Amino acid sequence: MLDDRLIGTTFTLTHPGAGEVVLYGIHYHYQLLDAATTGDLVVVASASALGLGVRLAKRQLQY
Repeated sequence: MLDDRLIGTTFTLTHPGAGEVVLYGIHYHYQLLDAATTGDLVVVASASALGLGVRLAKRQLQY
């Protein structure tokens, strides 16, 4: 099961579209929630059994 503690983690996209990323030594599938291109910094916005939902880091609200 995915852990909500991954929310807020950032990484750089290596290719556009949905894919796979290694965080803390574990492979996770992710899906883009915003339009993003290779080289963009993204942040994990949601975690579900299907994978991570990521969006552009500059669009993530800070509380």
